[in-house]
Amino acid sequence: MPKISKPNRPLADVNVLANKDGSHDVVVCFMPDPDVLVGEGNSKAFLALDASASLKAMYGGATVFDTTPNYVQGVARKLGSILTSVTKSGKVSALYWAVSPDGSKTEIIGELNEEGWNRATISGPKREKWGRGTKLLPAIQYGVDQIARDADWTMGVIVTDGIIEDEQDCMQYCLSVGKAIADGKRKPIKLVLIGIGQDVDEDQLERFDDMFEGTGIDYDLWSHGMVASMQDESDILAVLYGELMDEDVVVASSGSVEDGSGRVLAAWTDGLPGKFRVVLPKGQSAILIRTPTASVEQDLSEAI
Repeated sequence: MPKISKPNRPLADVNVLANKDGSHDVVVCFMPDPDVLVGEGNSKAFLALDASASLKAMYGGATVFDTTPNYVQGVARKLGSILTSVTKSGKVSALYWAVSPDGSKTEIIGELNEEGWNRATISGPKREKWGRGTKLLPAIQYGVDQIARDADWTMGVIVTDGIIEDEQDCMQYCLSVGKAIADGKRKPIKLVLIGIGQDVDEDQLERFDDMFEGTGIDYDLWSHGMVASMQDESDILAVLYGELMDEDVVVASSGSVEDGSGRVLAAWTDGLPGKFRVVLPKGQSAILIRTPTASVEQDLSEAI
């Protein structure tokens, strides 16, 4: 489904699908608003970066003679900056995972605001060695037990380039976390697993995403995405927020969508959903979303 490369904020993801009659289905997803997610509560986010030895080259040149670009730093800066929009403090915690000889430890990077992320130096672990294994559980536990401890809602984004070795341990722990959330014993947490590079086991990422199916636990802890190039902000936004915002999340008290000629395509009197689909008539190439307090116009020409 073709997508808009840079949606106008507060839109996070806009996809366009052609129909046989010349019309187009347009699927719109909003950026999450911390006030919508937690009201007067507190929201937090963390970014966990794979620092296993297999990814070392993607952190850039190790010597003055090596000019390899720091690919991970560019990805981390974008992810961290975007995630600041869902936290009440405007700050996002970061850590390296899969460090130490067996890949079982983490190393804290710090907590940064949007400006800090835009200029952050992300060059790999300093205190620990690059990992020879890829064990994810310590990073999940840190996010759940430390970052989410005093938050009303938490989002964690985990970047990996390889095969996660401790899948079963992660599954067991995450099922217990999901059950606690479903039972009202923990505040909501959303984890996003992002695979980059050629060696990622996409089937494994899907198993994480689907781990609650058939368990009787009514909670969806994980989503995942495979992004060949995380330099595309629209891809990042789609991976992060595509499953977070849905028809049940209300982003405005009411709203409507018009095409370029002013024709109303859809209207909501009891709440504009965070994700919706409309049919754009043949010959039209833009939509206008109106709410009681603001409006946003989105040109769709590039996808039609």
